Amino acid sequence: VTNGSLLDTPEACQDLVDHAAPPGYFSELRHMHNEDFLGQYNINLAQQVARREQRIQARESKIKNLEVLLETEAGMKRAAEEKSAGLSQELERMRAQFSELQVRNERLSQQVDALQQQVSGEEALKAAFEDYKRQQDQMVERWCAEMDARLDAMSIDFDEELYPHMLTAIAGRRWVIGHGLRLAMIKCAESLEMRQAFADVVFARIAKGMSEGLKHGVEHGPLQSLKDLKLPLLDQLEGLKDAPMDLSIPVYPEVRDPQNPWACKEEIQLADAIAANISRAEQKKRSRIVCRTYGVGSAHHARSDRIPVSAPIVVPQGLALLLVDAATQTESDA
Repeated sequence: VTNGSLLDTPEACQDLVDHAAPPGYFSELRHMHNEDFLGQYNINLAQQVARREQRIQARESKIKNLEVLLETEAGMKRAAEEKSAGLSQELERMRAQFSELQVRNERLSQQVDALQQQVSGEEALKAAFEDYKRQQDQMVERWCAEMDARLDAMSIDFDEELYPHMLTAIAGRRWVIGHGLRLAMIKCAESLEMRQAFADVVFARIAKGMSEGLKHGVEHGPLQSLKDLKLPLLDQLEGLKDAPMDLSIPVYPEVRDPQNPWACKEEIQLADAIAANISRAEQKKRSRIVCRTYGVGSAHHARSDRIPVSAPIVVPQGLALLLVDAATQTESDA
């Protein structure tokens, strides 16, 4: 504070102090000689000039420092501007990329919505297909149950009705064929015309042989014994012509021998075969009742006849063999 005033700048304050005379300065100059006065003035002036030079140098140094600082700040500003420009470009690029990502996100969202709708439709279709499949399975199971029941009833009917009739017909056919052959042979043996024709053929052959034998000196003494020869087979047939004939059925194995397909295990009476088939039908009926009671399907007891393999029954394969055998005998008889 100088003269009651506040100076804002330190430079102005320092200049004022330098130019202001200290107290008693002018009274001292008044009593000094001119030479001393000039010397003192020069000293003061030189001091002021030196101080001013120092202030100027300090100011110039400060200005240089400020210029360097300004250049540094300008470089930093340029670098910051360049960086800002790069960041602006990066920001624009990021904004463009963000816009592109937004578009892709919207597109993917639409695809997700479409896929969700498709999945929902496929799930509904799958549920409808499962429902349809379940209905079809139930229908097929019902049909299978009906078919099993029909097959069981048909199998039982075969054992009770068809197989006995077929066995009777086959056995009767075999009996008729065999009996007819035996009757034909017996009739041939008893017919005078057939005997005379047979004798004529035999004696013609014998006469021819005798004529040829006489040429070679062969004796024909056994000729009379040939005439008196009796046929035991004809005698046996004549003895069996009035004997009762029992109908028998051959039992063929389920698996035939390729080398001997017509080989049968045994022969049983027709009545026994029919009784075995009826017993088999009864066992099937009992098996059906048990399966219905315990809720077991017919497919689980299709082969549960529980009849021993060695039991005297005629299986369907053996029945087919009997039919072929009867047809073969019919063709041979014809």
